[in-house]
Amino acid sequence: MTRRRRTLRSAATNRAVAVFTTVALAVSGLGLPTAGAQSARGVDTSTALGFTTTPRPTAPPPADTSRPQILRVQPVEGRKVLADVWSPSMNKAVPTFLLLPPNPGPAPLLVLLNGVGGGEDHVGWAYHTDYEQFFADKQVLVASPEGGRFSLYTDWQHPDPVLGVNRWHTFLDDELPAALAGGYDLNGTRGVIGVSMSGGPALTLAATSRHHYAAAASLSGFPEVSTPFGRAAMAAMVARGGGNVFNAWGPPGDPAWVHNDPSHNVERLRGTALYLASAPGNPGPNDQPEIGSATYSIGAGTELASDLGTRHMADALRAGGIPFTYDRYDNGAHTFALFNRELRDSWRVVGPALGA
Repeated sequence: MTRRRRTLRSAATNRAVAVFTTVALAVSGLGLPTAGAQSARGVDTSTALGFTTTPRPTAPPPADTSRPQILRVQPVEGRKVLADVWSPSMNKAVPTFLLLPPNPGPAPLLVLLNGVGGGEDHVGWAYHTDYEQFFADKQVLVASPEGGRFSLYTDWQHPDPVLGVNRWHTFLDDELPAALAGGYDLNGTRGVIGVSMSGGPALTLAATSRHHYAAAASLSGFPEVSTPFGRAAMAAMVARGGGNVFNAWGPPGDPAWVHNDPSHNVERLRGTALYLASAPGNPGPNDQPEIGSATYSIGAGTELASDLGTRHMADALRAGGIPFTYDRYDNGAHTFALFNRELRDSWRVVGPALGA
């Protein structure tokens, strides 16, 4: 057998293993990190393992449900607050953690998305990282919605019997910025960072939006969507929550799959500062201090799948001549310790693009 054939067979085998592992992890519900409780004032920031937490209570619907608006703001700690943001398209309030900028005056908006549980499982940036300290000296308004579990952060074609109405692209692109602009001094510049499930959607948001995103980043994300590998990964993540991915983008072959695949929309990303990060899945120093946790022991397959999809995205950007930055680490097993490093490393690309 020639070296080329052995290489192709090895790559195909690795991809098949990654698909199987991703499906197994997603459907089984494994791979969720645990975290200790954090002190806070004003709202509950307790943590839990799994997706059994009760949805966070929100303010009552407004008198005028046709326009996006902030219904209520509760203090958490320091410059961190929790805002209930009304979504007309989903007819509900979306709790959204905000990190307010340190100085008065206009600031850019950075949407920082959570992973497969949407933060509703109390797994995310607000619970497992020190992102407040990281952004403490950065003149930016950081918004992290607590919602969108298993939604792929997209506009679904049909309501789902289990996951309900999902119009997350509309919320993130139009409703959230409009509501925040009504209460905070924004300068019109925006960026988006996604992690794990939301990594691909962060790039898609920048590629397919009506608005310009100065920066977009995928941290250990899944930006390969419309290939057999990508469809398996998307279906597995949605199925983990009991949903049907066909309600999102239709059956295979529906144009919505390609529309939501950033690797097929690279030209529309030209002019956006792009950052990608992934690791090959082998646990190591980048996972400190999570050595010994459930995530550390079983996150390898998930990160391997992310790595394969991210490399595919990088190849598509290179082929299209689109500038981007890609940090592919030597080790990492889809832990928040890895994500925390990726967030910091992304800032050398995202921060200057936002002017923050």
